[in-house]
Amino acid sequence: MGKPVFLSIAEKGLETFFILDYTLREIKGGVPMGKNVTIVQIAKECGVSVATVSRVLNGTAPVSEEKRRRIQETMARHHYSPNALARGLVNRQSMTLGVLIPDITNPYFSSMFTEFEAAAQAAGYSLLLCNTAFSANRAGERTKRETDYFRTMVDKRVDGVLIVGGQADLNAPGESYRAALRELADTLPVVVLGNPIPGINCRFLQRERGRGVFASVSYLSNLGHKRIAFVGGEDGVDITLERLAAYRQALAVLGLPEDEELVALSDYYAPDGFAAANRLLSRGTDFTAILAMNDNVAVGVYRALADAGLEIPRDVSVISCDQFFTAEYMVPRLSSVDQHNALFGQFVIKALLSAMEGGRENVLLRYDPELIIRESCMPPAQKENKENQTE
Repeated sequence: MGKPVFLSIAEKGLETFFILDYTLREIKGGVPMGKNVTIVQIAKECGVSVATVSRVLNGTAPVSEEKRRRIQETMARHHYSPNALARGLVNRQSMTLGVLIPDITNPYFSSMFTEFEAAAQAAGYSLLLCNTAFSANRAGERTKRETDYFRTMVDKRVDGVLIVGGQADLNAPGESYRAALRELADTLPVVVLGNPIPGINCRFLQRERGRGVFASVSYLSNLGHKRIAFVGGEDGVDITLERLAAYRQALAVLGLPEDEELVALSDYYAPDGFAAANRLLSRGTDFTAILAMNDNVAVGVYRALADAGLEIPRDVSVISCDQFFTAEYMVPRLSSVDQHNALFGQFVIKALLSAMEGGRENVLLRYDPELIIRESCMPPAQKENKENQTE
């Protein structure tokens, strides 16, 4: 057998066609078709040129109906389909989208990425994931890693870039980051999940984050809770600031007391929820319910309350603003807000594909999250009844 030839591109006028994964012997001598059928073999059996088969595959030029039918029947008989690399070469696309995420170990981002991947695959694209390990508390040292990945996106010739979180999610991104993002957006189609940054040619998608918070506070208020604490989330990050603003607005609308001693910010993980809840408890401020930033934070809250001898929901009710897979398996099962990440992931990928076709309009995505009521909340009055029953 001849030496493998992995790739050859031939150009004729404005048309480009491809030849992939065949051997020199196959080109010269016509080897019988085996499992890996090539475009050269399809063309030879049909008695047409490779360019004609390429036209049928890609619809780039007219082909007679008789030839088209013969080629399609031959491809069907041999179960032939061009691979993604071949299609990309013809269309001058890599069929790959770049995704930058600050922490793939965070269920918020990992579940979101899973939905991005499913939507991208349905559209025929693969994803290149870059985990930037960004934290607002270490923004200076992490910015370089993010901007290095911007250069990677260009080097890898991805067709479009999706940026989730990181510096883009800060209330005030640094100037070096802005400059790098501006350069990336001038080179590739870019969609950023976050608030618009003036002077940068990206498509910005804003996710409305207040409705789930308002629904949670309203539910707790309807149960009779008046002293509701807010725990978790990193200061200076848009998602934290927006949910905190929604929490305060809900208190004002519902006529509930607003007390800064009831707010304990930290970060988005279980140890942060544990530390924030302990800080809340150490203040000696009375509260009967906690609104946690997400399920991760709620895990830490559960531990801190248990260490303090407090029982959920008898002593303190707990709700999470963002449901992960853990809510159903906590004891008691955690009431949590379903942000419908599957729907969101589909919309984001469609927005990126649209940006690749020239769309640049910024979008504020509004939809109703769903508060899932489980076992972690009860009226504070019932707490007193239970205490009386145990005496």
